[in-house]
Amino acid sequence: MKKRHYFYLIYMIVVSLVVTAVSFSRYSTTVEGSTQVSVAKPVVEYIPGNLTLNGVPLTTSAGGISLTDVMPGDELVYAFEIRNFTEDDENQVLMQYWINVIYDPADPTVLPLQDTLVAGGTYPSAGGDWVYLGFGEQITHSYTLTVSWDEGEVDPAYMNQEQSIQIQINSQQADSQP
Repeated sequence: MKKRHYFYLIYMIVVSLVVTAVSFSRYSTTVEGSTQVSVAKPVVEYIPGNLTLNGVPLTTSAGGISLTDVMPGDELVYAFEIRNFTEDDENQVLMQYWINVIYDPADPTVLPLQDTLVAGGTYPSAGGDWVYLGFGEQITHSYTLTVSWDEGEVDPAYMNQEQSIQIQINSQQADSQP
């Protein structure tokens, strides 16, 4: 009977080892492949245009429009464009943007200026101040910024003061256009 116990014990150990070895085994393989992923390019480009002060052409700088020697009654007119393409790239996704006119210093402004931004056409609204800029073709949106100083705003505190104006284009990819 004792021999039988040993036999069962050895049998159970062997069966346990076999079952454990099978349960710890796994199948693995290596698969090689290649694929290419393409990502759509967003393109929104700001193109500076003509700048005039009281009808006289001026030059612009990369830092914005710097106004010096401006007097009450003066009017600055600045034309610019927003495009969905450059010389090398074209927009591949639906974009939306809004334009912000920023004065530096901003609070309070140094000179009593008033601005008006007028679109050169009717552009698809994305809600609020946002405007859609499509893709698939070259699109140009034109704008004119007019900054004026009321001739009745005469104060000696404005003499020898300088005010900078910047145009900020805020853009982001849009989900869809209704």
